[in-house]
Amino acid sequence: MTDESISAIKPRRIPVNALAMPLLWVGGVLVCAVLTLFLNVTAARSMVLMLALVACVPAVLSVLVSPFLEEDWAQALVVLAWTALAGLAVASAGGLSTPFVVLFILPVAAAHGLGGPRLTMEAAVLSMFAVALVVAMTTGGLLPSALITTDPAGLIGPLSVILTLIASASALVVRRQGGWDAQSSRIRLLRFAPDPLLCIDARGRNLAASPEARSILGGARRLASVLNPAHRARFNSAATRVLRSGHAEDVEVEIPSGDEGKIRRFELRLARDTGGVLMVSLNDITVRAEREERLIAERDTALDAARQRSQFLAGISHELRTPLNAIIGFSDMMKARLFGPLPAKYAEYADLIYDSGRHLVDLVGDVLDMSKIEADRYTLTKTGFDARDVVSSSVKLMQLGAEEAGVSLKFRLPNGVVPVHADRKAVRQILFNLISNAIKFTTSEGTVTVTLSTQGGDALITVSDNGVGMTAEDAARLGNPYQQAASAQVTDARGTGLGMALVKSLAELHDGAMSVQSELGCGTKVCVRLPVLDGSALGLGELAQLDVRDHIRRAQDASDEIEQGTRKIAGG
Repeated sequence: MTDESISAIKPRRIPVNALAMPLLWVGGVLVCAVLTLFLNVTAARSMVLMLALVACVPAVLSVLVSPFLEEDWAQALVVLAWTALAGLAVASAGGLSTPFVVLFILPVAAAHGLGGPRLTMEAAVLSMFAVALVVAMTTGGLLPSALITTDPAGLIGPLSVILTLIASASALVVRRQGGWDAQSSRIRLLRFAPDPLLCIDARGRNLAASPEARSILGGARRLASVLNPAHRARFNSAATRVLRSGHAEDVEVEIPSGDEGKIRRFELRLARDTGGVLMVSLNDITVRAEREERLIAERDTALDAARQRSQFLAGISHELRTPLNAIIGFSDMMKARLFGPLPAKYAEYADLIYDSGRHLVDLVGDVLDMSKIEADRYTLTKTGFDARDVVSSSVKLMQLGAEEAGVSLKFRLPNGVVPVHADRKAVRQILFNLISNAIKFTTSEGTVTVTLSTQGGDALITVSDNGVGMTAEDAARLGNPYQQAASAQVTDARGTGLGMALVKSLAELHDGAMSVQSELGCGTKVCVRLPVLDGSALGLGELAQLDVRDHIRRAQDASDEIEQGTRKIAGG
């Protein structure tokens, strides 16, 4: 749709072709006057000057109203002036038997320079009416007796000649301007059109209109006349482009209706037709536009409410963490019996308080992070690191929780370095949420596998399990805030539905994406694609070629940490 912002009305331009005839006429009259004065006696000079002045009146009038020649009243005034000059010249020179009868061609010629076929035919009819008026005045004796021809038979020849000239000139002009037959066909066609349609000439005049279009325009002769200045300029620019290029365009405008103060919106479809005319269809989109504005307002209101909610949650989460940390700290002291043994029931309560506090801290952390992301306050701190280190450390930290749930947690890493440029904390949180979610929905003796791989310039983190799985509908909703799959009801694990939403949001902050594949009863596979691979991120070329001893040392360290953890569990 064409949408040009034009706030001012373009200055009126004087059509050059409309001034050619008046200027030539004035020049011809001046030449004739000079020759007449040169050949005649001095006594006739005043009369010659007066006749020349009268003969120049229509031409001067055409020049004076030239800035307004696109208006109907100016065109009608010019045509009437030329018709009056022709009638006055014929009547004052002795009637239709004089050579001045050829002046009745002037209105037709003037109409040709001003408008289309309709104006030309109107000028021809007006000339014929003026001829009939002169004939009536001649035969009725209304003209001075010295200037008339008393023999009516003598009028037949000149009258036939002038009518033939008017008809021939009109037919020639109309044919050159597009054909009266084509115009009549459009008028007949649009007369029965049920939709609002307009036929407009190159000057913006309505050549033909359907009944519905006439009702919308309220009888206006020009579509542009009912538009406000900005929309009028927009419409005129689009019409000019369509007439020049022949390519149809759409433009949206506002048209006042008959109801006081009510504005209706229309989408205009502009297309060029044969003969250099413009076909315009008017599609009323007032209801659609009002509905769109209402939906936009509702959307802005909802977004503002969401921002306020996120800001509130972000603020209150900080306030909750302070007392929660105190509760967790004191309950941890009671749980560890730092100040002596506790009765069995109190010890059980201390364990419950500690576990609930830790769970609540995790929930508050998720809410805080999600609120920051929604409020556009989460800032990534990107550094270069080996993605394998983050994956292996995250798996080790989640290993104890997996063993307590009876789930086997495994991971697969590439042999070579995986250099990335990303936010280490965000990548670790992605792994924690994916692994904890997989463990949560995997039954005892199940398996959770974490895989790190590369593809092109992307790092792929994949977490798969053989747990309860979910339906395709639930998989599609996974990643929306506060949304949980229906299969979550089969477990005792608690949550807010923010874990996967955080994973998706953190991935998108890295210009990545999250995909989910799941089947109910068979398990789930979540893949996070991060376009963060950067060979120069580490700045340590020797890391690309780690020797075998370094791999063995890392494996031994990991084995020692796992063994220590197992002993601690057994000793507890």
